[in-house]
Amino acid sequence: MLLGGFGFLSRLHGLSIDNLVEAEVVLADGRIVIVNEKEYPDLWWGLRGSGPALCIATRYKARAYPVPVVFAGNLIYRFHRATAPSLLRHFRDCVKGAPRELYANMCYIGPKEQGLEYLQALSSWSGERCELNEVHEKTFLSQQDSVAQVLRGKRGNQWFIRSALISSLPDEVINKTVLEFADTPVGCTWLFELAGGAIVDYEGTCVPKAQREAAFTIAALHQWEMGVDDPRCVTSAEEVRSSPCPCVPITPLTMADYSSPPSLQWLRETIKPVASGGAFPSFLGRHELPARVAASFGENWERLVALKRQYDPTGLFRNTFWPLDKDGTQIDPSEHEPPEPEF
Repeated sequence: MLLGGFGFLSRLHGLSIDNLVEAEVVLADGRIVIVNEKEYPDLWWGLRGSGPALCIATRYKARAYPVPVVFAGNLIYRFHRATAPSLLRHFRDCVKGAPRELYANMCYIGPKEQGLEYLQALSSWSGERCELNEVHEKTFLSQQDSVAQVLRGKRGNQWFIRSALISSLPDEVINKTVLEFADTPVGCTWLFELAGGAIVDYEGTCVPKAQREAAFTIAALHQWEMGVDDPRCVTSAEEVRSSPCPCVPITPLTMADYSSPPSLQWLRETIKPVASGGAFPSFLGRHELPARVAASFGENWERLVALKRQYDPTGLFRNTFWPLDKDGTQIDPSEHEPPEPEF
């Protein structure tokens, strides 16, 4: 809720943080306060986009919207390296200029009569036979649950996620993406989700304008069983750097640090030419490199660092995405992990 909140309704009503009215939070010094546009306005700005790094929210008040029905479901095609680029280009061209009611994968916020036009356009691709077309009229709750069923893994599975925002989806990016995805292990999913719409309408949060103006949000969602030891589960999305040498001090993160992208395979080379900065904060993991975290807040990063220093000077809220210690020095991403509970 406090890290952005991108989903089916975002193109129509904005991110979840754009619909937050106020929050009751616990500060690092133990105070319980109400935060909104008039009370603690500086914290209100940072709360919406980086909340877990600044405080603990115990109660929300948010705008809600009636969504009586959606026309939604999955269109599934078997992956073939030769035809997949054509399918992605077809998808891109079909959603160009789409109304805000359309979340492209495929969910139309409205009745079947209005969404059928886009289903027919998307399913008109003739490069391969559609393996599954389960698009139908349903409740919004059912659509949310269908996504949870897809993403829900077996108990004990490992997860890895990396995300970015892009301004366009040119043919060259599509072609390279397909070639790189072909070498990923079973359990890896790469998503292209339509952004824009109402997301662009809002301001006054720590999520910068450049991120809000992105055309697509992309993500590598990798899931594998605990016993699998395949480095491609991580390296196909990210080339992992070794930890810094302990004898070399890590300098405080500055604006210049996030202008140089981290060592990412898919994101570093293929996506970089159309990247709009970092991901929406809701897609940040605990093991993100500091430069990627800073890039998610772009021009707002330095203001956010000062706000963190003001409201959490001792670094109490450290088991989050936040990449700096209480002195403003970068920490190794592995240090974000909370300690194992003692029994």
